[in-house]
Amino acid sequence: MIVDRIVIDMATRGGAPTYRASGFLYGLSPDASQPPPPMTDEIKVRQLRAGGSQLPAPDGGWVTGGYAARWDLVKAYRARAGRTGAHLEVLLSDLWGADGADIPRYPGDDGDWSGYTAFLDQIVGDAKADGITGEDIRWDVWNEADYDAFWRGRGQDQYLEMFRRGTLAIRAALPGAVIVGPSSACSPGDPWFAAYLDYVKANDVVPDVLSWHTLPGDPAAEAAEARAQLAARDMSVSGFSVNEYGAAGDDQQPGPSAWYVARLERGGCDGSRANWGMAGRTPSLHDTLGELTTAGTGLPMGQWWVYKRYAEQSGVRAGLTPGAAEARDGVVFQDPAARRSIAVLGATPAAEAGHVAVRYDDVPPYLLSGGSTNIRVERLPATGSHVAAPVTVSDSRAEVGGGSVTVTIDWADPLDAYAVTLTP
Repeated sequence: MIVDRIVIDMATRGGAPTYRASGFLYGLSPDASQPPPPMTDEIKVRQLRAGGSQLPAPDGGWVTGGYAARWDLVKAYRARAGRTGAHLEVLLSDLWGADGADIPRYPGDDGDWSGYTAFLDQIVGDAKADGITGEDIRWDVWNEADYDAFWRGRGQDQYLEMFRRGTLAIRAALPGAVIVGPSSACSPGDPWFAAYLDYVKANDVVPDVLSWHTLPGDPAAEAAEARAQLAARDMSVSGFSVNEYGAAGDDQQPGPSAWYVARLERGGCDGSRANWGMAGRTPSLHDTLGELTTAGTGLPMGQWWVYKRYAEQSGVRAGLTPGAAEARDGVVFQDPAARRSIAVLGATPAAEAGHVAVRYDDVPPYLLSGGSTNIRVERLPATGSHVAAPVTVSDSRAEVGGGSVTVTIDWADPLDAYAVTLTP
């Protein structure tokens, strides 16, 4: 019994792949040497987000005199990002020390901004001295100020004034600096977010990149809402960053991970995978790329292979119609030069288990030989352990009739993802 259908339209030709969903919140050791470099090189990491959270433990950050270790991490991450041409989102709130720990004060407490001014001077001076400037650096002014753990007991007005001061100071000191905000826990349809947009427009501190978190949520739907909110205010930004995506648990298994990749691509959003390595937990914040690799040993797990197959996509995008209620989605590219098409397909944890029909329409001649094409189906398994390679479900030829061919996947567990590769 067919429980769902996905349609891939190969007559639709989009742009080249950008791998924009291959971003990560932390996930590397403090010196950025682990997991081993191939683990990020081979998945073409495009965004890293960090500011030294949990270093040194406890009571780190500028506000408690523990700034140096956090800035050293920023420098190490920047070097690692350079290997794959990734940009680095520098988390100023983590450099301050607001990473969920109890800290003595926040910027602007009791109307005193002197400490925040000194902090920004430190950041700017170090950025210039260490070359942490340029288009590959994004300045993320504060993390989740709408969530009490990171802006304890302070109001939105104080946050907005802090954002204004930080944005103006960085832009004045570092011409061309890319500002990111508000990196909120809430989505663009929330009243808190609306108040933020009204304020930054009125005070001429609109960020270059509009950011929020999806834990869980739907990046494509939220991006549509963000565009509507901006249009209603006659505002524009250069891009969107869902700089934490994927709730802890089932959301961070291969099937949902692939679904998030597809939804980020569909919404035109950069993405950074959330990291749930809380203090004292194994795996830690500074390990496993958010549970893509094994703790300590840095070996690939099932969801690393989602990003690996995503990174192997080349050529131009093909059209894809998601499954019922968009609970299954994917991203597919076709490459005439390589004579290959790779689709990465995922599902939400709530997607119905069963057989899923994936129909390819207008299969191009360069994928055919004698009227047939070769179809390899791989399962990227949900697991918490090392996966040496995807599981090959089938690898066989299929006749293409009237330009179309259908492959049926026995999708028994929505936490699994699938990769489908067509070659002549």
